[in-house]
Amino acid sequence: MTGMARPAPRAGVFGRRRAIVTGHHLASQSALDTLRAGGSLVDAMISASAVMAVALPHATSLGGCGMMLYYDAASGTVQALNGTGRAPGLARPDAFGDGGIGPRGPSTWVVPGLVRLWEQAHRRHGRLPWASLMKDAVRHAADGIGCSSEIHRNLQSARPAVVRQPGFGTLFAPEGRPLTAGDLLRQPALADTLTRIARDGAGAFYEGPIARSLDTFAREQGGLLCLDDMRAQRADWVPPVSLSVRDRHIHVMPPNSLGVLMLAQLEALAPYLDEPDGQRAYAQIQIARLCLETFHRKVADPAATWPATLDPARVARRLASVADAAPSGARDPGDTAGIVLADGQGNALAMLQSVFQPFGSGCVDPATGILMNNRLIEFDLDPASPNVVGPGKRPVHTLNPYIVMEGGRPSMLGVSPGGVSQTTTGVQVIAHACFEHMPLAQAIDAPRWSLTRGGDILLEPGFEAGVARRLREAGVPVEEDSLHEFYFGSAKAIRLRADGTLEAAADLRRQACALAD
Repeated sequence: MTGMARPAPRAGVFGRRRAIVTGHHLASQSALDTLRAGGSLVDAMISASAVMAVALPHATSLGGCGMMLYYDAASGTVQALNGTGRAPGLARPDAFGDGGIGPRGPSTWVVPGLVRLWEQAHRRHGRLPWASLMKDAVRHAADGIGCSSEIHRNLQSARPAVVRQPGFGTLFAPEGRPLTAGDLLRQPALADTLTRIARDGAGAFYEGPIARSLDTFAREQGGLLCLDDMRAQRADWVPPVSLSVRDRHIHVMPPNSLGVLMLAQLEALAPYLDEPDGQRAYAQIQIARLCLETFHRKVADPAATWPATLDPARVARRLASVADAAPSGARDPGDTAGIVLADGQGNALAMLQSVFQPFGSGCVDPATGILMNNRLIEFDLDPASPNVVGPGKRPVHTLNPYIVMEGGRPSMLGVSPGGVSQTTTGVQVIAHACFEHMPLAQAIDAPRWSLTRGGDILLEPGFEAGVARRLREAGVPVEEDSLHEFYFGSAKAIRLRADGTLEAAADLRRQACALAD
């Protein structure tokens, strides 16, 4: 449900054995079936992730990337898996003309990392045979799925730079007419690709016929990706970054993820959590703006240390007035799909996957059916920038899964799409659920704020009275009663309650589904 006023609050979904929240009902069902067949949370993640790569092509595909946080109850550790793509070997600042990188097309691809993430996650935590995890995705790609209203809406708003890309019209506008809600979206080439991955493993994608096909497609279209880039792609297990806020220990992905900006916002917000609603919301917004100004460009700096802390005196000055600078580096929001899983044994998983902006690069390889990402546009071309494009580098990345620990065990975990606003959405949901003790569904449904590419503040209908007035008095541009749904994200979260029950909730701002039993 998008483009509408806030839906009425709804009850959360409760269970004791497992809870599942994903961006599509078919993905949630696939994850549930996998768990019922004896699979692990990682098995369920892979099956759901593969289905979403079929069912949500505006947000994710095999040509995209992912990040995952996993809490292993047996070892009591939070583990982070970085499956984001790297720049091709030909991607250097001088490879791009005066127009810069992008915004779409074959020169905007990083190497897809999602299938490597599946591979590494399954090696460490998988239980069922690899091939069994692709069967639902293969079936949905071959038989077809109904085009959702969300895919249709994204097609309607797709810019010419997307629609004119090679392969886009063949998949999304058969017979010259864009798909509408209810039309059958069939992807036989993608079904064959998934069948090959199921049979031959990730090596088929990165070293075999799939990689060779993408290499050929890139050369034919003037892209930068080549076979050697595919062969070199890896997914890496890395330590998470964490911070304690009022007895909660919050874990995020390390840079290249922007998750560290969410930690900085939460740490600076802690002294203001007991303020009345309007004052607390005003503090959240001003702290977020200050955090982006201060830290956004440092995420790519290898010399930076995390978590980072805002100077409390500087925060206090910002709340009393406003500096001249506006947030920097915040681009148009991306489109992303998420998976959140937990079981009755205390294991928990939060994962995001994306092609970056809606439909990514717009390029669809006809031989494999793979839609390619446009994540390379996250790089800079300025040689002085730590985020400058270069061979094998990962760009600063918006994906931000998080796990909140309390008393040494997970208490809540979540994800949301929305570009850099993933961090601000996370702050709001965590504050509502963990520090204001709202029911999870209510915390997600609460009117939300976000920020635009230029730093303007957007407030949803029903937001706290007086916040807009106070922001304007401080010189901050504000749009009230905003219905720009892309900016506000789509939170998906699970809370592991002290009584042993699992509480799950899915945002109605975009397509999402929560299950529990």
